[in-house]
Amino acid sequence: MTLTIRELHPGLGAEVGGIDLREPLTAEARDELRAAWSRHGVLVFRDQDITDEQHVAFSRHFGNLEVLPERDYTEDRLPEIFILSNVDEKGEILPTDSAAVTFNSLTWFWHTDSCYRAIPSRGAILHGIDVIEGGGGETRFANLKQALAEMPAALRARIDGLKARHNFVWMRMHRDLAPMKPEEAASVPPVEHKLVRTHPDGSQSLYISPVYMERIDGLDEAATRALVEELTEWASRDRFVYEHVWQPHDIVMWDNTWTMHLVMPYDHGHQRRVMHRTAIAGTEAVL
Repeated sequence: MTLTIRELHPGLGAEVGGIDLREPLTAEARDELRAAWSRHGVLVFRDQDITDEQHVAFSRHFGNLEVLPERDYTEDRLPEIFILSNVDEKGEILPTDSAAVTFNSLTWFWHTDSCYRAIPSRGAILHGIDVIEGGGGETRFANLKQALAEMPAALRARIDGLKARHNFVWMRMHRDLAPMKPEEAASVPPVEHKLVRTHPDGSQSLYISPVYMERIDGLDEAATRALVEELTEWASRDRFVYEHVWQPHDIVMWDNTWTMHLVMPYDHGHQRRVMHRTAIAGTEAVL
């Protein structure tokens, strides 16, 4: 197995060739992928028609796996598989006001995965099963290391030392979603994370997850929303962003510690989109 790595965007993103994810991964290939993932932040594997079992097996090479707090959206046989779909079990497109479609539309906002945990996820691996071809449903990834490094000095000075509260239950309340089951809500209490994250290698990144950010320390609600919007606008400029245009059975793997992402809107009442995701558990708090 000889891997090829082709850069997709100056800020982040690379396509990996020479690999079949249906086959067992060698230690050498795993180490090469880990290095490329660390360097590029987002890795793309084309034409990988894998099963959920193969998806989970590949993901475990990079760490333990999380399970979503809301089990209504996980695979019964493999709870590590989080299902993002606007299609029911019969293959019919769901009504646009259904709970699953409303929940999936949360991905249309910039976020980092599991920011509502004390230790957010290390990364995620997403399998495009039914993808939209011809416009809509693209996934954008923003490089938060580069965004921090190039941030205007005045804005950087305003956020140094600040923390934000990330709240799963608050997010749901403000997006017209039904209340969580009490045991599910209890599993995800609000957490605080610094706006500037220091990584084990000494590098730093902005750490924001706009859709989940309830309040920034020392700011009222209006000031919080204004600063979150300012940081989001800055970090989502074109030079920081790779936009992935999905092809059938793409696998996309991203580093959740220094990127954020969103899905571009699409006509979820008529366009089928079925994605399966695993989340790699984190090992460190946002320091």
